[in-house]
Amino acid sequence: MDIQGIVDEFVYNEVMHKLMVTAMVNRFHCSPQKAITFVKTTPEILKDFPALWEAGEIFRSMNVKVILGPFFPESFTLMQEHHLLITDAVHVAAMNKEKVTHIASNDKDFSRVPGLSVWKPQSENRADPPS
Repeated sequence: MDIQGIVDEFVYNEVMHKLMVTAMVNRFHCSPQKAITFVKTTPEILKDFPALWEAGEIFRSMNVKVILGPFFPESFTLMQEHHLLITDAVHVAAMNKEKVTHIASNDKDFSRVPGLSVWKPQSENRADPPS
């Protein structure tokens, strides 16, 4: 597998993980951390999310542009300057490379980056998933 294939696999993995967590949070009105714990302790719950599998198929059929690095030198600087986690800094470095100035995220850390517009999805009241 070439580097592009490895990067594509990583991106698809991340998207499916986020879709799964979002589906759990929406269904059970819980925090993302509790959703992950719930899936780990009750993996069979995933069979109850056909929309998750449909969304995965739709995403797989899309022509997603994967931005190749290197991002480390800039990410390291962004991490230090804006007190970001490395994954957030990599996102910002990739956005800088492509001149993207908008991001949809509930991660308030991105608001510390000047020139970046952060769009926050509405959140609902949250409760724990069933035991």
